[in-house]
Amino acid sequence: MTKEILPKIAFINNAKTYKLLANEKRLEILNNIKYEEKRVEELVKILGVSKANVSQHLALLRHAGIVTARREGLSVYYKIVDPEIIRPCVILYNLWVSGARAGNVVPLRKQKIKVSV
Repeated sequence: MTKEILPKIAFINNAKTYKLLANEKRLEILNNIKYEEKRVEELVKILGVSKANVSQHLALLRHAGIVTARREGLSVYYKIVDPEIIRPCVILYNLWVSGARAGNVVPLRKQKIKVSV
């Protein structure tokens, strides 16, 4: 394994992205649009929160360039720009489940997830 030292700008940009992703509903949205685009109404049902709340999260993600929107008639469909963005979420979950990371919350299912994106 080669040792790689990232430039300072990488830490600055990563911190901004991590701050944006440090919200469980945004992570859940991204995981739900990883493979297929969805409408706000679909995400409202999946997440169990208000349409206004989902729309606010999507607006932040779209402004950051993490998701894109496509209008079809009265519906707006959202999709993830690059599914790799959720890879850290999967990696951290697998570390947590395997006991390498202690946590206060017990996962609903202790099952490792494949990291392939």
